[in-house]
Amino acid sequence: MLTADVIVFATPVYCYGMCGQMKTMLDRSNPLISAPYRFRDIYLLATAAEEETHTVDGTVTGLQGWIDCFEQAQLAETVFAGGVTSVGDIQGHPALNQAYEMGKHC
Repeated sequence: MLTADVIVFATPVYCYGMCGQMKTMLDRSNPLISAPYRFRDIYLLATAAEEETHTVDGTVTGLQGWIDCFEQAQLAETVFAGGVTSVGDIQGHPALNQAYEMGKHC
């Protein structure tokens, strides 16, 4: 992460927050705060069973709290795919194209 140009995080949304593995990883990366990190833009890809756009708000808030520790970094974009409950539900989801377009500009 220290030498990354950009960082892209991906997580399922559980109970309106990021998954435990992502939270643990963020906690373990706190030593980067005082290091000469290179990244500036951070992107979030999230999916959930619920379709409402506010479903991802808690995840964004949690990630933003971590990003706020990095003065030169910002949350550049979030892509949310709601309504994904079973294998194959993501097929043709508009979020896939949004993520693809986002990736072309990273």
